[in-house]
Order: sequence, then structure tokens, then C-alpha cells
Amino acid sequence: MRILIYTPAARMGGARTHVLGLVPELAAIAPTDEVLLLAQPDLLADLPPLPSTWLLRAEQAHTRGFVGRLAWEQRILPRITRRFRADVLLSFGSFVPLRSPCPTVLEAGNALPFTRAYWQVIARESLRVQVEEQARWALLRASLRAAGRVLAPTRAMRQDVATRMPEVGPKIDVALWGVASIFHRVRWSDPSGDAVLGVSRHGINKEFDVLIATLPHLRRRYRGVRVVLTGSPGESRWSRRSAGLARQLGVGEHVCFAGDVPNAKVAELIREARLLVFPTWCESFGLPLAEALAMGAPAVAADIPACREVGGDAAWYYTPGDVDSLAAAIDDLLRFPEATAAMAHSAYERGKMFDWRENAVAVRQTLQKAVG
Repeated sequence: MRILIYTPAARMGGARTHVLGLVPELAAIAPTDEVLLLAQPDLLADLPPLPSTWLLRAEQAHTRGFVGRLAWEQRILPRITRRFRADVLLSFGSFVPLRSPCPTVLEAGNALPFTRAYWQVIARESLRVQVEEQARWALLRASLRAAGRVLAPTRAMRQDVATRMPEVGPKIDVALWGVASIFHRVRWSDPSGDAVLGVSRHGINKEFDVLIATLPHLRRRYRGVRVVLTGSPGESRWSRRSAGLARQLGVGEHVCFAGDVPNAKVAELIREARLLVFPTWCESFGLPLAEALAMGAPAVAADIPACREVGGDAAWYYTPGDVDSLAAAIDDLLRFPEATAAMAHSAYERGKMFDWRENAVAVRQTLQKAVG
């Protein structure tokens, strides 16, 4: 096959991790495929050597703004696709050309616009933001209808899309994401410290403020407990809100921001923590939860479908938005080390299911379906 892979959304977080995990495995399972990969320069620099059948081209569509990116994707990208004589276009950008010269496969990796809560938040934003988000939503729906096949990282994400757009449901395939190999190599063992770790970017759907709000209660029982968060206080307005709440509650000195850390450092942070908390109210997958499970680390996650699908019976759960529920789940893990050790073993076994090679096989099968 001749495949054009377009990755404008893979600048950070799970989307970037997905591309870095998927691309080498796609090259390994089908070395004769001819591939043109359009990606950000820094992402291309982080990839391992690929076969000579792979062409890499730096592209930064996200720097053009929404209107500029829209024009580029709908006018220039089809020309590149035609010039490359692609059999199929795989897009990680939430959108595809509505008039593509070849079949398209779109990864639906963002669950937020399919939730009512997201639009309630957007309704409180400026008029400009509301108009832009509505335009993105309209283009996303049009792209999902135009795509030959759609990829979702979980059954939960497939259900989110199919509920809002029933006509798209029959063409959605699930390709479970993997985790970087370091999370399979490094094994968690109960550390001596009392760090509760939160890993993720500080975005609209994350509940790090709920995690911080548990600290006054937890510190009354466990004097040494502290919260370690990836990212920085100034990363976003949500991280600033979390840092402000910590100061307001008088626990600011017990909340540490670890900065923007690479995967190797994330694995180290998980290994040094008593447990990982993945506080969120909406996810398509839940990569930090999968990474913790792969290391055999105890984890608490939001009780939402995607996290339940990833964690199964190998994680604890709390009710999203409920400080008392999260505090109780963390308290259980800190108070009963025997149960925590048993859960850590279950986590390690479940973590074996998150494999980029299997993801690549599933993705390529979907590409073949699209080609016909």
C-alpha cells in the first residue's frame, strides 16, 4: 500500500505518544509499504530510523491558525495526496479532506466535543471561542461522515461517536492504544515515600483541583503525604487554578509541579510514587492509567467508561468531581498495603494488553478495509 499519514494533532500528550509508538511498528509489520509521513519537525526528530520506503516531511499546519489550517487541509493536502499517488490517507488531525482523491481513515481520539459538559464549558467562553469551536465541531462531523473508516482507541470512544452520530457507527474500528516500552520494562515496587502522583496535561477535562482538594483530609491521617503533578503552575488556566487552590487550602508546600517530563521521567515518577491518580471527567483512552498499569503500579481513576475499559478490575475508581469519593479511594490504597500489593499484581498483568505492535496490526487492517 501507499499510505499518506497526516499528524497535525500529534504535538503533545496522548496523540504524540500514539504516533511515536505506532509508526515504528507499522514500519516493522509492513516494510514494503510506501509511506509519506507529514508531521511536526520535533516529532520527526524523535522517531527511530525507518525503512527507505518511508518519506518524512516536516509540516506545521497548526501554526496557520484555524482558518489557515482548514484551507491547507481542504486544498493543499488533497494535492499532496494525489501527487504521492496514495492508496489511503490516515489522519490524526480530527479532520480529513472532504473531497479526497483516495479513501480516508480518521482517528477519533478526542471525546470532549461528544459530551454535553464540554459544550456547557464552551458556552461560558468568549463569542470568538464559541464560533471557532462550533466551526470545528461542524467540520469534525463532516469529516467523520466523509471518512471511509474511523479509528477509536476504545469501545467507549466508539460509543461516544456512535451515540451522537449513529450513521458513523458501522464504520468505526477499535484499535487499543499501547504504551512505550519503558513502562513494560520498569516495574513498580511499593516505595518508602508518600507521594501521590497525577500525570497528564492540565486541560479542560482534568480534575487536578479535585485531587488537591483531598490533601487537607489525607494529611490529617498521613502527615507525610504530598501531591506531585506533571506540568507547571503556569501551563494553563487550569493549572493556575489548581496551584491557587493549593495555596487557598494551605497545602501549597505539599503540592509539587514536576514540569514537562519525557516518558523515561514519567516512569521514574510512577516508580517513586505510592500510587497514581488519573483525575478526569472525559477521556477517549487514558494513557497515564495504562502506563501505570503496565508498570504494576496501583492507580485511582475516574469512574467513566474509557477508564473502566482501560483499568478493568485492576484499578480503584472515584466519582468524577467528588472530593470525598477520591479521598476515600486514595485512603483505601494508603491504609491497606496488602490489598494494594494484590492490586499491583493485577495491574501488571492487565498492563500487558497495551502493546503498540497489536495497535499497528489493527490500524493496518483498517487501512486495508478502507482501500477495499
